[in-house]
Amino acid sequence: MTFWLAIPVTVLFYLLTRKLARRLNSPLVNPIMIPALLVIGGLLATNQDPADYQAGTEPLSLLLELAVVAFALPLYQQAAKIRSQLKPILLCCSLSVLISVGTTLLIGGLIHASPELLASVATKSITTPLAMSVSEAMGGIPAIAAGLVIIVGMMGAIVGFPLMRLAGIHHPEAQGLAMGAGAHAIGTGAAAEVGTTQGAFSSLAMVVCGVVTALLAPPLFHLYLWLMV
Repeated sequence: MTFWLAIPVTVLFYLLTRKLARRLNSPLVNPIMIPALLVIGGLLATNQDPADYQAGTEPLSLLLELAVVAFALPLYQQAAKIRSQLKPILLCCSLSVLISVGTTLLIGGLIHASPELLASVATKSITTPLAMSVSEAMGGIPAIAAGLVIIVGMMGAIVGFPLMRLAGIHHPEAQGLAMGAGAHAIGTGAAAEVGTTQGAFSSLAMVVCGVVTALLAPPLFHLYLWLMV
């Protein structure tokens, strides 16, 4: 895939997948996962350097940064509702972080995972830049942290809403908080497509969980290391 083809091919894959997703209405037809797999397959089939593709899609990366900032708009629109429920929101997000990091460390201890690996996966539910930074501060491998964050985000975007419907969770605020806390920015994008309220509360959960993880993950990780000595 040559430099000048990177953006047209990426956009084409995305638009075709979006059209297919609307027609089939299946969570497996994900506009993030399928184009990514198609691009990876194309790079492998043509033996192209991924760095060339990355350089070619740099304008899209710049637009992505603007899109993330745009998540502030639904937050502003739902500001009154958020203020009225701020305490339970903060409590839910904090518990989400404790469960996410705590279960990771517990399972890691049971299977005798290395501290370096645990530090890399403990930040799996927050957005990529924060996950890489927090993981590296704990002695983890940022590349593993970034890869796992993307996988978790795509899984959340695919199965998040179907699972919540199965569990009888139909409250838009609860759906948004769950998506933002469990599937960060990718989940927030999926939540924004479902509804404005879901998108706003998902954006809020993504930010709060990122901050809380940065504060709680390192001490919890060091407590785990101390207990395992």
